[in-house]
Amino acid sequence: MLTLINTEGVVLRNRKFEEADAILTIFTRKLGKISAVAKGAKRPKSNLLSATQVFAYSNFSLYKSASMYKINQCDIKYNFYNLSKEISVLSYASYITQLVEVVTLENQTNNRLFDLLIKTLYLYSKGERDLEYITAIFELKFLDYIGYKPEVSKCANCGNNNLINSKFSVIEGGAICVNCQQIITTLQKIDPTTLKLMEYILLNDIIISSKAKVSKYLIKELRKILKRYLGEYVDNLNLKSLNFLENLKD
Repeated sequence: MLTLINTEGVVLRNRKFEEADAILTIFTRKLGKISAVAKGAKRPKSNLLSATQVFAYSNFSLYKSASMYKINQCDIKYNFYNLSKEISVLSYASYITQLVEVVTLENQTNNRLFDLLIKTLYLYSKGERDLEYITAIFELKFLDYIGYKPEVSKCANCGNNNLINSKFSVIEGGAICVNCQQIITTLQKIDPTTLKLMEYILLNDIIISSKAKVSKYLIKELRKILKRYLGEYVDNLNLKSLNFLENLKD
């Protein structure tokens, strides 16, 4: 007897399979990342069509076959359709879903990351705040939730709480106090306000953090640091979406 599993999920990828079916990569609350077949989802009048599009946040009713899950039913909660209307928003949304797909393992749950993804897509869809800043918040909290949180409240090397004139080391994993700067070579300058901003983001929910008024200078510095940090700690990092966006801006 087949057992149905009901769970919320976000579609990370949708690939055509045979004539009218789709194979989905879904990040779910109960099961983590899974692959699932959606029979007939590519048909124009399919009742699965809207709920199986990339970025769609849906309730899924699934059962497990020999090799992968199969979708019995799905009902859309939020389609995030407008994310595809602007190339800049689409690039950011594609980038964060790719990050989630790269780091999550099949059938391994991460509810904090799941909630972060939903809230970030929601903020993108509203278009009321700085996309680059929202993405920086996501990246920093993402690193925290996968186990690579940068140390920003004390020295990553010795634990000293005095971070006056501190610098940042991606290799060491955070802020480096003046005393330790003599023995660590992989250092980069960081504005003390950027360090405080990172601490604020790590302590607060993304919805709250996104309301802060932050200068373009701090956002640029934060994104620069996080890009290097992600490059160091996330395997198979694909920055195609963001590189495309940066070329578009240029």
